[in-house]
Amino acid sequence: MRLKPIAAPRLYLRIAEELVRLIDSGTFKAGDRLPAERDLAAQLGVSRSSLREALSSLAMGGRVQIRLGSGVYVRAAGSRKARPAAETRTSPLDVLRVRLLVEPEAAALAARHASRAQIKAMESAYARLSAAMRANLALPEADRKFHRCIARAGGNPAIEMVVDGLWSQWMDLHNARSADLSVTPGRKRDSIDEHHAVLEAIRRGDPIAARRAMRRHLASVGRQRIAKPRERD
Repeated sequence: MRLKPIAAPRLYLRIAEELVRLIDSGTFKAGDRLPAERDLAAQLGVSRSSLREALSSLAMGGRVQIRLGSGVYVRAAGSRKARPAAETRTSPLDVLRVRLLVEPEAAALAARHASRAQIKAMESAYARLSAAMRANLALPEADRKFHRCIARAGGNPAIEMVVDGLWSQWMDLHNARSADLSVTPGRKRDSIDEHHAVLEAIRRGDPIAARRAMRRHLASVGRQRIAKPRERD
């Protein structure tokens, strides 16, 4: 009889728990920079993508600080959140995966059903968001409003409720990492263009283009928000 290999469920949680153990035992002390990603993944015997997800979870819990262009640093005990990072059961990748399932369809529905007033609300939210990005301001609430306007315009209250719940979790992630993860000027320009592409597709009443544009935008968000830090070796 041939047996199937047993896959480790939610491997990133096991990685996070091991890193917490190493921090609590003093192997990694407050202020220390963790080993380079490839070295740490090799030492733990895990993939780099699983390690990145674990590090994002640790950042959400306040155990580490991710500094773009520098690396991952252990936080001092006084700066940590009350809840241990390993107890954070929802990872950034978990939320993004569900957003990728739901929000492209919300955009397609909006392209079919949005009223003139609802499109104007999207335009207003987009104008505020793009102005903030050009001014190098962090306004996650403006981003959230744009996406909520799209969900509302689809005419399905259940989808609107799901999108709103996902954004509540995503905002928690943003707040946990906003001080750690800087969005580059190039990424901001791309994000403005991506939001505009979604808006234009909805204006035209093109559900296929709206779905595609939203999926492209969220894929870019994932590459930025769950990115590996560029490390100095």
